[in-house]
Amino acid sequence: MAAAEHPLERALVGVCACMGRPPIPPRSRAACVELLQSFFLWASPSAESGCGEEILARGSPAMRASLVLTEAVKAVSRGGGQVTGAGTAEEGPELKSQTAEESGKSNLVKGDVEKTGNKDVAPSPKVKALSAPVVLDAQCVLDCATAPLLLLCGVHIQEAAWSDPQARCLSNQLLLSLLDAAHCPSVTELLRGSPEEPYSPYRAALGLLGPRLRKDTWPSHPDASLVFPWLLFQVPRPFLSEYLSRVMPPSLLLSDDYKLKNKILGVRCLHHIVKNVPAAELRQYNRALVVYHALRNHLYSTEHDLIEVVLPCLLDLFPILHKPPPALGAYKKDAEDPADQVMQLLLTHMEMEHRINLRRLYARTLPAFQERLGVGIVRHLKRLLQVIVGYLEVYDGPAEAARLSILETLQGTIKYAWPRIPPRLPLLLKSLLKLIHELSTEANQNSPSITETLLKEATECLLLLDHCCKGQVKAALKDIPTVCNKPLLRKCIQKVLQGT
Repeated sequence: MAAAEHPLERALVGVCACMGRPPIPPRSRAACVELLQSFFLWASPSAESGCGEEILARGSPAMRASLVLTEAVKAVSRGGGQVTGAGTAEEGPELKSQTAEESGKSNLVKGDVEKTGNKDVAPSPKVKALSAPVVLDAQCVLDCATAPLLLLCGVHIQEAAWSDPQARCLSNQLLLSLLDAAHCPSVTELLRGSPEEPYSPYRAALGLLGPRLRKDTWPSHPDASLVFPWLLFQVPRPFLSEYLSRVMPPSLLLSDDYKLKNKILGVRCLHHIVKNVPAAELRQYNRALVVYHALRNHLYSTEHDLIEVVLPCLLDLFPILHKPPPALGAYKKDAEDPADQVMQLLLTHMEMEHRINLRRLYARTLPAFQERLGVGIVRHLKRLLQVIVGYLEVYDGPAEAARLSILETLQGTIKYAWPRIPPRLPLLLKSLLKLIHELSTEANQNSPSITETLLKEATECLLLLDHCCKGQVKAALKDIPTVCNKPLLRKCIQKVLQGT
């Protein structure tokens, strides 16, 4: 078979032609890696190319050339063909490609080929005895192409200023073709690589993305902020810990950006790191504390979407930051616990928040923070009860999400801080009865199912209050059924009086 007719060589020549390079295929693994990495950089936004018409014009041709390459890899893999460094096609088993780095002796052959540029010029007998011609087989090309082509898919598969619908369609086709060529069902499996070198494609991808994600360069490469999270989320525990020093700085940079979408992406990356890296490694060099301070600063924002991703991340970070209790008799400041610091800030925001979406978000998260603090919730009891009473007085819309969450929080507060509840019984009893009375009137705007759920939770709170106050609630409510004409209110009070 002639050199120009070989699928792999023809595909590699097409990649060269797409970038405007001379149509000379790579003659070694190192040259193949350099070609495909340059191809990715050529087809991606940068300070030179920008995100305008120039990079738009490169997207679709780059996808087509990449598709031709993956299809050639699949065709040659089925046929068992190889491309030698001299440019001929041979049949035989797949061979591992040699490079100048892998074999010092092959430098002589490489030098002779580069000097002559003629495939018919044979090396000297001495060189021939030292090394055989370099072989590029389908597996070798696939190994070299996996990381650059995967990054190229990530750049153009998402809707952005540098990608048009045609490029996005071709990117989807390229991703499917690349997975098919590697016999992988998903991107996660593709990044996993071989058992001998686990996650070698991800390591290569980070090597390409690294220079584009530095503090002084990443604003010039907007595609990197989209591709980096996409690949990071594919790497699970325990493999991510090996790359912690390479993935944490870009995540912190993203979370500290002025753009909201980049902040959210950065927090999501940090959350993935917190969940998939062992706690001991995060505590080393105070990495976990750095993440905590980065997340805590976002709590002063009023952006609902940002707070929504920050609070769950903090909840997963608290067990890592948790220090063992001090020795008996030792003093420990309450402010030293990050969970207490965040709880204080959360209650401050809840007291003054008037935006209904943030009120619902804070109320929905409050039970999880209370569960995290446990009996330590007594340190915040005064402010917490003020927030609970205030939120129970305000109608929250048809779903009543905030009120339901606040009632759940009140039940947990009574269970954890029951010795401190009796002095505050009048405040809580008045608030709960006011809520039940409001739900029992004709002015109630809620659906029957929501009303029933609210009444059930409020009744449960009254039963818990009566239990921890040793019957004081029943004594206060025993005469109400005789003077009350609201059926729902009478029903709830009867349940409390009959409860044990």
